[in-house]
Amino acid sequence: MRISVGSLPQTLNEEALKKMFAEFGTVEDVVIKRDKKTQTSLGYGHVDMPDDAGKKAIEKLNGKEIEDKKIAVVDAAQLHNEGKDKNWDKPVTNSKIHGTKFTGGGFTGSGVRKSGGGGRGK
Repeated sequence: MRISVGSLPQTLNEEALKKMFAEFGTVEDVVIKRDKKTQTSLGYGHVDMPDDAGKKAIEKLNGKEIEDKKIAVVDAAQLHNEGKDKNWDKPVTNSKIHGTKFTGGGFTGSGVRKSGGGGRGK
């Protein structure tokens, strides 16, 4: 079972997170997502555990306070399915950024507002 963990303090490392979850059973893998350049914690990650141990860990650790932050601990599959219900996995098709139904001038200048003060008395 993959468990998503969020609202982690930036000072928490993988070993400490593994130790916290190990109280409930075997921890197969621990990953805290980090910034690619600075390697600073992004405050979320995942833990892989057997199903029964994972369910206990979710029940006991969700909302636990660590360094004045309440962590969020949920079943990653359940979180993913909730995202599907909200159409998070569908591409945006009528966005100005994607350009599929762009109206209103675009980048050609036809919809650009002039702010005045353009120099030479115009």
